[in-house]
Amino acid sequence: MFFQQNDRHQQMANAYDPRDTDGDGRVSPQEAAAYIHDYMQNASPEERNEILREYVGGMSPDQRQQMGDAIVRSPSNPVQSVRYDDDNDLVDAYTRTAQAPAQNGRSPLEEAFSSGGMLGNPMVKAGLVGLAAAIGSKMLRR
Repeated sequence: MFFQQNDRHQQMANAYDPRDTDGDGRVSPQEAAAYIHDYMQNASPEERNEILREYVGGMSPDQRQQMGDAIVRSPSNPVQSVRYDDDNDLVDAYTRTAQAPAQNGRSPLEEAFSSGGMLGNPMVKAGLVGLAAAIGSKMLRR
């Protein structure tokens, strides 16, 4: 079902606009997190690993650190520490957080990027919405 949602994939593929200087975005970070959670629940381990490795590999050290911090700060996810300078560890932490069961109607990924004001950080918001855009683009190319 997830893989046949072309309208949703198109929405996410178009989500990230670097000109969005006021921070409102066409797709909210919460929507992006929910989409990423759905993708992680439905994609094969190989496909998940490939897209996350590609995405993490293109991040700056600051973006990697802020992503790792957002994951660790959330009490609702299974990840307690992240070595953001290690691709394998960061991909594993992101995958475990994104695949964890939803609590109170929100996935731990949504919680990780909503709690503690992390969405106020433009790099964290751009990273989350950017990953949703990368996944949406990949789904449309299937």
